[in-house]
Amino acid sequence: MSIGKKIKQFRELKNYTQSYVAEKIGITVGGYSKIERDETDLTISRLNQIAVVLETDLQTILNFESKNIFNQTHNKTANAIVHNLQINENSELKVLLNHIIDEISEIKLKIN
Repeated sequence: MSIGKKIKQFRELKNYTQSYVAEKIGITVGGYSKIERDETDLTISRLNQIAVVLETDLQTILNFESKNIFNQTHNKTANAIVHNLQINENSELKVLLNHIIDEISEIKLKIN
């Protein structure tokens, strides 16, 4: 996947608009859009600025694969909170699955 597409998908996961990121890094929306479409050369400095706005680091953006992202929703009182979780290893996946199984068991107990 191209770096522009990775940046775009990461930005969308954060629910940030192109105009928000463009404003934070000090360029036009059109200029930022070109970055996401891979129509401009991206410097390390600019990539670093984008990473800061997206609250991550260069390595995370460069290694980002959307297929490794799971949206895990927890409903707490009236507010739904979405946690984006990147799964990197099978052991992390097992931990997540065990957590989900535990939550299902708790819900079943409450229902009964």
